[in-house]
Amino acid sequence: MNEHIDTLRDAYDFDAERRNTNVFEGWRSDVVDGFLSRLDPGASILELGAGAGQGAAYVAKQGFPIVAIDLSPANVDLAMSRGLDARVGDFTDPDFHVGEFDGVFAMNSLLHVKKDLFPSALAAVRRSLRPGGIALIVVYGGMNHEGVFDDEWTDPPRFFAIYSDEDFTQLKTPGFRRLSIDFRRDDAEGGLHPQVLVLEAV
Repeated sequence: MNEHIDTLRDAYDFDAERRNTNVFEGWRSDVVDGFLSRLDPGASILELGAGAGQGAAYVAKQGFPIVAIDLSPANVDLAMSRGLDARVGDFTDPDFHVGEFDGVFAMNSLLHVKKDLFPSALAAVRRSLRPGGIALIVVYGGMNHEGVFDDEWTDPPRFFAIYSDEDFTQLKTPGFRRLSIDFRRDDAEGGLHPQVLVLEAV
């Protein structure tokens, strides 16, 4: 169980209204388009750490049924206001399971999972996929860090687990076949860049 769950929930409740103004475009939509291209039309999808639902709404508009999970009740309310099937949930909970899907994606949510809990979070992704299903894992990285940043501004401050590209490459992914890994250094924000991992459930 992630000991930072309560502070993360409170931090994202605190920031929900601001994040609700974010637009899902640019590299984010490019990466999700690549993920969707690996799936059959109408494939069922689960998003972990869906925030206010912009990414899930983007997927739904392309004809994919989707369930959006987030830790923050405030975010889930905003996602539901977009017409989404959105639910409060903690995918680091060992009992987490909402069904089996054709695809699962997590955009910058696993970066709040302690490094020693990454295998259990990945196990939750695997439990959520049918054999042959596709997982998209995206986090910001490019350095090694675990803890709260000194300039963190949310109330309460958020915990981050950040990986260097080398360490991200070496993450173990039991239950999956690795399809691709990409480091989008041209899309850096705040000194970190997206690390993109695509997996197939075996």
